[in-house]
Amino acid sequence: LLLSNGADIFDKEYKTRLDNALDMNKPLSQAYYLKEQLREIWMQVNKDDAERVMSDWVKQARESKVPQLVKMAATVTAHRTGILAWYDCHISTGKVEGINNKIKVMKRTAYGFRDERYFELRLYALHDCRITRNVG
Repeated sequence: LLLSNGADIFDKEYKTRLDNALDMNKPLSQAYYLKEQLREIWMQVNKDDAERVMSDWVKQARESKVPQLVKMAATVTAHRTGILAWYDCHISTGKVEGINNKIKVMKRTAYGFRDERYFELRLYALHDCRITRNVG
């Protein structure tokens, strides 16, 4: 419930449960609303607006005094350049990361293969469901 996007909660029962949970725990409430605000960085039209939203978010996270949020603010600040680089070139590496993960899992399960050529052939057939049904 807390991990779902706030805008996607249409069911009144879930919304009520969420509101009750947030009312009972102030740090949880702060974390939830900051999580929702963090998504606003990618909703901006240009890089300058995104940088302003990001700076505001970092300031709010630091002021919350919640250790996990302060740590997250430091992480966002450290990766600021990379996050804002998305506005220079709208490219996601999600698919590549998924393929790399499948290769790592297959490499782990293939431990002990004596033939490197067989492993190479398995890599070429990585997306064949019969071969990789338990990978990724």
